[in-house]
Amino acid sequence: MPLSLATPHPLPPRTRQPVTVRSEGATGRGAAFWTVTREGIHLRPMTARDAGAVRDFLQAQYDAFNAVDNTALGHATFRAFIAVAALRARLDAGQVIHLAERRGQVLGVCEIQSDGYLTLMYVRGDFQGRGLGRRLLQTALTRLIATRGALGCIRVRAMPYARRFYEQMGFRHLGEVLREDRGIRYYPFVLDLEPAAAPAPDHEAESRGPTAGPDHGRESPRNAEQAPSTR
Repeated sequence: MPLSLATPHPLPPRTRQPVTVRSEGATGRGAAFWTVTREGIHLRPMTARDAGAVRDFLQAQYDAFNAVDNTALGHATFRAFIAVAALRARLDAGQVIHLAERRGQVLGVCEIQSDGYLTLMYVRGDFQGRGLGRRLLQTALTRLIATRGALGCIRVRAMPYARRFYEQMGFRHLGEVLREDRGIRYYPFVLDLEPAAAPAPDHEAESRGPTAGPDHGRESPRNAEQAPSTR
């Protein structure tokens, strides 16, 4: 089925201290994927200079929405995945990491790997439920397809907080049992982008990055929008 990102039922917002980044002009190859919403929110490719602010933003969202579901090992796994050096290394490797920011404050982050694995999907608490996560995911996906070619599906490991978000976004379950990898607990989901002759394979045996967290996602839990893997 085609990608359809419906606006999920909003959850009560949670506020966090703002994280500031230094905005750079829309120049170079990333300019084609830089958009500005009516609310003045910039959706743009992340740069190496953003890494520190992005790390702080992701850690704050994880602590607020995901930490309660994971173990001490999971906390360490997440910290390692969002470390400045790790973020920059994935940028250098060509991974698609998009962020939402306004007036220098990070409002959301989305990372999709080249094989279609959604590993980070987060939106700041007080901006959840406004459709920002959906826009951020669409923009990152458009960029990935433009640079890497068509994808058959997107897979995500949704942390419990983000489960409902992915369901409302049209993702389907690859299993109802809560799983765990390196201390991070998640449900596997897939979103079909093109008609497939056979069910999407369950690649959960592979070792992946943290899962997507809140849409943080939650525009409702949009943890698809956050994570290693996602919210």
